Amino acid sequence: MTHKTASEWLEDKGLSYTEIDFIETILTSTSTAKILGNKLTEINQTVYKSFPDKKAEIDPNLTFLQFESLLCDNGIFIDINEVLIRYKTQGFCVELCNQLLDGHLIKQ
Repeated sequence: MTHKTASEWLEDKGLSYTEIDFIETILTSTSTAKILGNKLTEINQTVYKSFPDKKAEIDPNLTFLQFESLLCDNGIFIDINEVLIRYKTQGFCVELCNQLLDGHLIKQ
């Protein structure tokens, strides 16, 4: 069995390259906002310019449910746990993925 990257897995699930890029942009932008909170306006402007047809506002205090809702509001329906685990395993936004997964497990 071969191991697929998170992007490959999402593509296999029927997501477009734009949708995959949107997910990755939300994760990286949120991770960046945690460190550079004073740049939140600029980060949000960049996200809006990159995805003018999507509704998204970066929040450095993003929760699992907010992430799930953000994706659903933009027509992306995917197993959020699996997405975060795959990105984390790949070394992509590990701290944020852990935080989102841990927060979700505590509330279940």
